[in-house]
Amino acid sequence: MRKIIALFLFLLLLSCVHALAEEAPDLTAQCKITVSSQSKRASRMSDRDYLTGFISDKQKNPSIEIVAPKGQPMYGLYVCFGGKLAPWVVEAKKGGKWVGVYQSEGAFAHEYAPLPDGETDVRIRLNSDKQAVLAVSELFVLGEGETPSYVQQWQPTPDKCDLLVLAGHPDDEILFFGGAIPYYAAERNMQVVVAYLTSGNMSDLIKNNRVTGRRSELLNGLWEMGLRNYPVVYDFWDKFSTKLDSGYTAVGKKKVQETMVELLRQCKPEVVVTHDVNGEYGHGIHRVCADVMMHCIPVAAEAANYNDSALRYGAWQAKKLYLHMYNQNPIEMDWDQPLSAFGGLTGYQVAEAGYQWHVSQHEAGQKNPETGKFEYFIVEPRESKYSCYRFGLAYTVVGYDVNGNDFFENIPGY
Repeated sequence: MRKIIALFLFLLLLSCVHALAEEAPDLTAQCKITVSSQSKRASRMSDRDYLTGFISDKQKNPSIEIVAPKGQPMYGLYVCFGGKLAPWVVEAKKGGKWVGVYQSEGAFAHEYAPLPDGETDVRIRLNSDKQAVLAVSELFVLGEGETPSYVQQWQPTPDKCDLLVLAGHPDDEILFFGGAIPYYAAERNMQVVVAYLTSGNMSDLIKNNRVTGRRSELLNGLWEMGLRNYPVVYDFWDKFSTKLDSGYTAVGKKKVQETMVELLRQCKPEVVVTHDVNGEYGHGIHRVCADVMMHCIPVAAEAANYNDSALRYGAWQAKKLYLHMYNQNPIEMDWDQPLSAFGGLTGYQVAEAGYQWHVSQHEAGQKNPETGKFEYFIVEPRESKYSCYRFGLAYTVVGYDVNGNDFFENIPGY
């Protein structure tokens, strides 16, 4: 009898543990959501389309109030902002008064606000008395349970990283660098920083009274590939050109050089990876990424250059620079090896999954100069003209590669 009772208690304990481990349900559709403006677009926060969203009127302290369904308290809010970032708070109604339960500096476009006590009536409010616009592309209201894996809880950009990946636009970090991010960030658990020279001119803008979602796309793609350090997104002007000089004219040569020196000193990478000197299919902004890093890496190592960033962060010597498809000191990375961090998927397959989040770019592409035919952008396979497997060592202070299958070859400690 005692054995039966013990078995019963054991099974009961297992069922309780299982119940506690269940994923928190999405309560958004069952909640009553009220906005502080006359906007009729509140429903766009829950259509699960990152290219649409709610935009408030310009006003003081714009807010969104959320009332939970009866008997199902809220235990977390996952907010994906669609406009300019600003400090914000979550307040809960307690005894007829609004009481702060979560405060954010507004550093992340996607942020999770836990509500550990369970709340029935809360509001999201911009923490500013000035006239402002509150823009949210997607809102997830979560019940009790484990935080779902799709909820992004970003870590701040580190002040010391192993690998810096510089992309011209959101999605370039996937199309042309393939498995680099999932392999080094997740499989080898390194500190990886991804920086974008341009935001596609859409990340922090509201155009035609519509939330633009390219910033959400890049965050979703990076999260899918295992990155947990928040990226650096610059807003240099993106203008298509086929010449390096035209690319520099668009972004401002002196300004971008100063900014990249500061980035190197701020993040202190051992290795930098960026674009082809010819801009892959010829894009001037891609050319700028390659050229500016070849110039700035040795410059950043001398404290006499760009004194402001040297005083703020100190001088920094990156050990190696790899350029996509560079024809000197070439190496070929193997993104086809299964990664245990992704259940056996290869780095290339994980990159493809990351690109699926860039919905706005799936119909984009360029004309093939050899065939004259339009080609959609894809994660460039090994045999492609723009293969995401091929790189070349353009700069090194630790010697040249011998094995040629690791960006960190010859760097002590790796």
